[in-house]
Amino acid sequence: MAATAGIRQTIFRFLPEVTLPKKRINLKRRLTWSGLMLAIYFILAEIPVYGIADTQIDYFAGLRAIMAGESGTILTLGIGPVVTAGIIMQLLAGSEIIKFDLSSPQGKAAFQGTQKILAILLCFFTAIIWVMGGAFGRPDSNFLLWFMILQLAIGGLLVLMMDEVVTKWGFGSGISLFIAANVSQRILWEALSLARSPINPDELIGAIPAFIRSFIDGQPVWIRGGLLPDMTQVFFTLVVFAIVVYAEGMRLEIPLSYGKFRGARGRYPIKFLYASNIPVILSAALFANVQLIARVLTARGITWLGTFNEM
Repeated sequence: MAATAGIRQTIFRFLPEVTLPKKRINLKRRLTWSGLMLAIYFILAEIPVYGIADTQIDYFAGLRAIMAGESGTILTLGIGPVVTAGIIMQLLAGSEIIKFDLSSPQGKAAFQGTQKILAILLCFFTAIIWVMGGAFGRPDSNFLLWFMILQLAIGGLLVLMMDEVVTKWGFGSGISLFIAANVSQRILWEALSLARSPINPDELIGAIPAFIRSFIDGQPVWIRGGLLPDMTQVFFTLVVFAIVVYAEGMRLEIPLSYGKFRGARGRYPIKFLYASNIPVILSAALFANVQLIARVLTARGITWLGTFNEM
């Protein structure tokens, strides 16, 4: 056991790690680090994968809002490998297949180190599946194929490190921050963009500018056909946002009684949305991994997980 622990500590020593702050961080510094990681995230989401073909397939098109990535860029994998590693480690630790003493600092360090190693391996594994599955077309050479895999894996590793920076030096979780940033960017773009639609050059992408233009022309358009956003979508987005904000402020008070002091009672408030967005993130990550495995099996003629229509 001592030899195993020594080997494990040696491996953990070579892992990239963000050090904890030595003293309490003030609000301004936390905002600075969170803003810096957010800016780097947006920049990385605009860097395309070198060697990508003209035609590509986004396997996670329906999960992009949750996976917090951009297809065709080095952040294609998004938060998938990080969240998947967390799911696997929680299952292994909860079922005691791998035992960790989470009550001690050494046990917590071992758990976090093992989870980081697993996340790194999943970055490369998922990148291999993505490229070899043909999402970016068929590379001309093996060198280009492995170089594309390396780019996707590096993007996943950068997300892992940025999440750790936000967790230790910023506010909350980097995963939640990147999801919120991705969703906010999409909402603002589809609501306010003045760019013209590539499908229909006569139409603006932004729902509000398009509605204002139609209102000036004397024919207000509330609902637009095709994939273009419209005012009804803007309205229901605001309704859902208001409901979520209201639900976030709700509290449930659990009555408590004290056995040592008869008659002493109290209430303990907990958030109504106690689980927050964690179930949605975990289910999306799980479904995304099942989908990737199904595609690999389908490419080899095994269809018991389903088939795919790329049209």
